[in-house]
Amino acid sequence: MDVYAEGSAIHAALVGKSADTGEVKVAYLFSADAGASWREPSLVNHAADGKVLSRRGNEAQVAAAGRRVVLLWRRGGELPESGPLVAAYSVDAGLSWRRGESPAPGDATGNQSYPDLAADQAGHFHAVWLDDREENGNTQGLRYARSTDGGGHWQGEATLDPAVCTCCWNRVAALPGGGVAVLYRGDDPHDMRLARSADDGQSWRKLGAVGAFDWRFNGCPHCGGGIAAEPGQRGLLHGVVWSGKEGVEGLYHLRSDDQGGHWSPPRRIGDGRSRESDIAVLPGGRVGVVFAGPAVHGEGVQFIESTDAGKSWSPPELLSVAGAPADHPRILATPEGFRVFWTEKRAVGGRVWAMRLFDQPPKRKT
Repeated sequence: MDVYAEGSAIHAALVGKSADTGEVKVAYLFSADAGASWREPSLVNHAADGKVLSRRGNEAQVAAAGRRVVLLWRRGGELPESGPLVAAYSVDAGLSWRRGESPAPGDATGNQSYPDLAADQAGHFHAVWLDDREENGNTQGLRYARSTDGGGHWQGEATLDPAVCTCCWNRVAALPGGGVAVLYRGDDPHDMRLARSADDGQSWRKLGAVGAFDWRFNGCPHCGGGIAAEPGQRGLLHGVVWSGKEGVEGLYHLRSDDQGGHWSPPRRIGDGRSRESDIAVLPGGRVGVVFAGPAVHGEGVQFIESTDAGKSWSPPELLSVAGAPADHPRILATPEGFRVFWTEKRAVGGRVWAMRLFDQPPKRKT
């Protein structure tokens, strides 16, 4: 599952098995009214694309700019659970789909993973992913490419960091003024890091840790983070990261006033078991964070909110069904308020896609 907001429009990519054939399908869903109603889904993949590979955290991704929509997902390759990215794009708001070029022509191994997508105000699409084209084995490289024609062709393929964690999801965000930021997990130490471009992805700077915990760890935590720019506040970023360092395990919020050059001290939210987080920001310093972790009635997806740009937070609110395993929540900021999405397991088997709407408080009359 992936979701993407463009004003009140919400775009979603879902992967699941067909009830009729049992085949794994990639579906695109669209809501024009911030999730209040949804158009019938359209199927994006077809038999020629091969087997669809998807699991939570390493799944199909979607982004949109006007009527142009782009999806990325993985298809099966020569080795089990590995294979190249497939790019599809639509020029009619997801009603029909075409195949685009691979964003990773420089990877002769044909094995990419953990992609993410974003679109900027100019309608350019920015993609990041991991691959091991240097064949290091125990690390992968963080790669980037952009499309200026709505997903048909990709250019500017670049390595943002040659040695990163092999199994944590990445987040790419378009910044005000033509900038792009990528949040990812480093290899040594295993802290989250930020790379930023100020010129539409043509050149990049590695800005260092987002939460410098100095976590030294031989293994794969399978946990990324979230990043969001505050609307109308140039340079202001909010991040949410997880660390497994002994003694400080848990989820943290951080804020930067200079587009990731420097960050506030990490502020712990949730407890040591809280993880799998995402973040979104509304105008006026209203910040929403979702995460998976312990709740009063059992493990589940929780929501917390700050109305003062992260200085204080509301108590956690359990969103998922009590006792039902739920994971990998996502949160979007729309003009109507926050929109939260997650998947949870049914008691009878399988997973369901769930959503919760948090509307904006009414404006005071003057």
